[in-house]
Amino acid sequence: MSKTNILENITLSYFSHTLLKQKHSIPLITTAEDLAKEPISINHNATVYGAIEKIIECNISGILVRGSKSDGILSQKEIAGILLSEQKNIKEISAEEKMQEGVTVDRYAPIPNCADMMLRQKTNTLLIMEDGRVSGVLTKHDLVRHYYENYDESARITNAMSVGSFFVMPQTTLYDALNKMHTNQISRLLIKDEGGNPVGITTFKNFLNCAIYHSNRYEDNTFLSGFGKKIPISQIMTKNIITVSTNTALTKVAKILIEYRIHGVAVTSGQKIIGFVTEKDIVRHIAQMDI
Repeated sequence: MSKTNILENITLSYFSHTLLKQKHSIPLITTAEDLAKEPISINHNATVYGAIEKIIECNISGILVRGSKSDGILSQKEIAGILLSEQKNIKEISAEEKMQEGVTVDRYAPIPNCADMMLRQKTNTLLIMEDGRVSGVLTKHDLVRHYYENYDESARITNAMSVGSFFVMPQTTLYDALNKMHTNQISRLLIKDEGGNPVGITTFKNFLNCAIYHSNRYEDNTFLSGFGKKIPISQIMTKNIITVSTNTALTKVAKILIEYRIHGVAVTSGQKIIGFVTEKDIVRHIAQMDI
């Protein structure tokens, strides 16, 4: 027997032994391939307007751009940067020119490893490649659903929540509010009145809906003068703030995020918002779990 065959036999024997040991501790190791879904995509001729339309229609955090030479990702966060930097209508901006290189993951990577990679690479989406093309995507939302459907642990949100929050006043312009989110790398802002009481919340999705609306208005200068520099945040904020208490189980929060198709909830104590639990917080919890 050749040295190559001997090495292959040793490797296969070790791998089989490892799997047998794992089956005694857990039924099955879930990998990226198990949770990955068919990517929702646009072609290389699409504009940023088309990307936003698809993101809103499918209620997703980002879109795969099938580029003329390679594929890439255009996320809500990246679109926010485009709105801040480009002083022209989003119908005139190429999605392919603005897409970012995606983060790839091995299809057999265990889920905690995928969660860790999302955090380290600061991305909401991992790409699974096959023959040089994207064959599947794995998102934070997929990990949150997996957590809710497969774990019944006693972890409370106090172990995972992000304490504190960023806020602006109702009269703050869209541009200034979006710039604050983009600069501080956050995905939501509380809106507080002069008495410090929360009156609304805004996420990237609010800005995307606003961008679509103004891009379709005749002779609208919302983009030419700098996106939203004359529009107060109170015009687009969501007034209904979904909240949970500090003793809520993390799996319950995951269920809320899935059912409402949202990315975070406010945490209250004594009728006061003290922080948020987001998909990112749950993904961080998953990354710390044993396989």
